[in-house]
Amino acid sequence: MSSKPHYFAIGLFVLIATTLGIAGVVMLGSDALRSPENFIETYLDESVQGVDVGTPFKFRGVKVGNISEIEMVSSAYDTTKMYVMIRVALNEKEMLLDPKALPDRVLEQVEHGLRLKLVPQGITGLSYLEADFYPDAADDRLEIDWEPKYTYIPSTPAMMTLVSRSIEHISAQINTLDLKAIGENVEAITSNLNLSARHIEHITQETALASDDVIENIQVAASALPEVASNLTDSIVLIQEMVGDSDQEIERILLNLGYITEDTRELIRMIKRYPGMLLTEPPEHDLSK
Repeated sequence: MSSKPHYFAIGLFVLIATTLGIAGVVMLGSDALRSPENFIETYLDESVQGVDVGTPFKFRGVKVGNISEIEMVSSAYDTTKMYVMIRVALNEKEMLLDPKALPDRVLEQVEHGLRLKLVPQGITGLSYLEADFYPDAADDRLEIDWEPKYTYIPSTPAMMTLVSRSIEHISAQINTLDLKAIGENVEAITSNLNLSARHIEHITQETALASDDVIENIQVAASALPEVASNLTDSIVLIQEMVGDSDQEIERILLNLGYITEDTRELIRMIKRYPGMLLTEPPEHDLSK
């Protein structure tokens, strides 16, 4: 009897062990038994392909936690937004920060550009969630109409998402272009450029011919310069002689004017003394005075 296995005891042991295991998993995985200060969450308006529960969460390349939950935000909150919600369980040993101070600290850093985004891991197609500072992303927060359950850090689009959106935007702009009209305008511009080139060539040739005539005229004028200079010198000498003769003549005229002025003054004095002399001649002795 003692050698036979106790199936009842074995079954009971397996049942108890299984129950305890399930209870442990439930307890460890339950948010209600975890400290809310050890969690953060974010929302992304893009595909989260490449990440899953357990994916590392890094701060500037240093692992500080793991993704604990990924689902549509409408599954956790009463909203119609089509965002993806990611919750992260932080590792207290790596945080180097009192969990109770985390919300205030995160809020302060968010104002300085702290954001979460997906970062690809090489060419494997996998990604991880990383936190870093993006000062230029201060106004890119997603619009939310609910109160986050855990500490909320805004997200910023991944690089591949930005590239994809840029390509789509460029493609949309290209589709709106009238390529036919642009081709016609380019053809017309090319024709005008060719015509302008011919005009420029014609003007250049005429300018070259005119330059030859100008150079020839300059050469003729240069050859005549010595003669012109000699004639100018002779003219200057003649003008100087004329000015000299004129000065002597002017001196004689001025001298005669002086004599005339003196005689006129004498005549006026005599008329004042002898008014009758205008009708008769003055006495001899008076004229001799």
